[in-house]
Amino acid sequence: MDIAGNRTLSSIFSQFAAYHPDKTYLIFEDLEGHCQQWSFAQFEARVNQTARWLREIGVKRGESFAFHAPNSPVFVALAIAASRIGAVMVPTDHRATVDELVYILDNSESRLVITEFDQLMLTQAAASATSCVQEVVVSRCEHPSGHPIFEREIARQDTSPPDVETSPDDVVHMVYTSGTTSNPKGVLMTNRALIYGAEVFVRGSGLRNEDRHLITLPVFHAAAHCHAFWPSLVCGASIVVSPRFSPSRFFGLAVRHQCTMAALFSAPLRMLLAQPPNDSWRSNRLRNVTFAIALTDEQFAEWDTRFGAPLQHLWGMTETVGLPLMSPLYGPRNLPSMGKPVLGYDVRILDDNGNEVPPGEIGQIAIGADPGRTVMKGYFKNPKATEETMRDGWLYTGDNAYYDEQGYFYFVDRGKDIIKRGGENVAPSEIEAAIKQINGVADVAVVGMPDPMFDEVPQAFVIPQPGATLTEERILEGCRQSLTRFKVPVAVTFCDEFPRTSVGKIQKHLLRDQALNSGD
Repeated sequence: MDIAGNRTLSSIFSQFAAYHPDKTYLIFEDLEGHCQQWSFAQFEARVNQTARWLREIGVKRGESFAFHAPNSPVFVALAIAASRIGAVMVPTDHRATVDELVYILDNSESRLVITEFDQLMLTQAAASATSCVQEVVVSRCEHPSGHPIFEREIARQDTSPPDVETSPDDVVHMVYTSGTTSNPKGVLMTNRALIYGAEVFVRGSGLRNEDRHLITLPVFHAAAHCHAFWPSLVCGASIVVSPRFSPSRFFGLAVRHQCTMAALFSAPLRMLLAQPPNDSWRSNRLRNVTFAIALTDEQFAEWDTRFGAPLQHLWGMTETVGLPLMSPLYGPRNLPSMGKPVLGYDVRILDDNGNEVPPGEIGQIAIGADPGRTVMKGYFKNPKATEETMRDGWLYTGDNAYYDEQGYFYFVDRGKDIIKRGGENVAPSEIEAAIKQINGVADVAVVGMPDPMFDEVPQAFVIPQPGATLTEERILEGCRQSLTRFKVPVAVTFCDEFPRTSVGKIQKHLLRDQALNSGD
């Protein structure tokens, strides 16, 4: 038996609801400052009602449903309810275009979508274009919509738990992540793997039962799950949920609700540093803020001076489910590094032949992998990609790094060509496919360019067809019509030809160097 044992995420929550029923579990503050609050016992009843409703409308064990909305208590109830009935929740990016949402709904075989009024028109358009969606339900909505209202539907249900057989090995979450191909891949996460990763995080971050975790990262992103939501659940901590990250509201939320833990990326950290000074923010009680992707030494120092909230660097990916690298909780954290391997994960740097390299030598990060237990179970309906990523007991991440004599790991680059824009994975091939649909485009290459706020941003290099008249605005407008906003390039450079290898592969690093040297 491992650390997950025979538990599910649902059973863990039920145990804490029985152990301290009156303790505050969830505080939700919307963008207008209105608050809702539930105790563990109250939210346990809400989860049971949600689980019963899902069963009533026909969601069976092993079947998928999608959540297409900003952060809210509805997500939390659905996520735990999915574990309670063995269903698979698919959180989607509420900023997605119709085409992007259609692909995920069809690929995930989601039979139901829960959304909000602001996303309803797009969700309806996407659902009608799929072959699988049977129902669209609206949450947190007082407007007549012609669709069932989530809150009214669950209010009809009994508050006792449904009688459903479930297992720690049930897949309960499927989070889509960008890859080097045009289409995102569905990462399958079991109860067991989510519990394993969460328990490891609890020990690596010092998260405690008496903590209150501020969750502002988007719930469609694995970071919100693995840095915050599930670790808080497995140790019985309280959570404060905001619809989205807002640099002007973040510390106000932390102070107002006495939060002690938070999870961010480097881009939000920089946005907070860019805010006007506010002495009241220094009164926060945050004792640990986990983050991914390093700042500069000057920014780390400014953060400490202005906010006094200790930072802890970590590294992971959707496929690892947990966080295999974290700054040491005690002793030097060495924040420019990605941290050290944590208890529960075997992390190695391998060369192209699969051999472990010595300190200081660059190679690919590989994680010891027991699929469905310590890492993802695999990619949904994509055995080829699963076999390429996990082989011989290792999960090959595609990220290149090195480690020093003290065991700290340092990020170098992404071998998989992924652009990391403010914590979001952007596949260049997805942008390239969109641009190739524009009349007059002969060829295109998209590369990640360094950015002081978002770490990397996409820039497109386009070769026009002979005689074609193309403008930057025409290219960008074409992208806006088919891509989520954060995937739209920040600039377009027109070229006569691309630098290529002897076999014709575009040398994107040379395009990047040319742009940096020319100032474009």
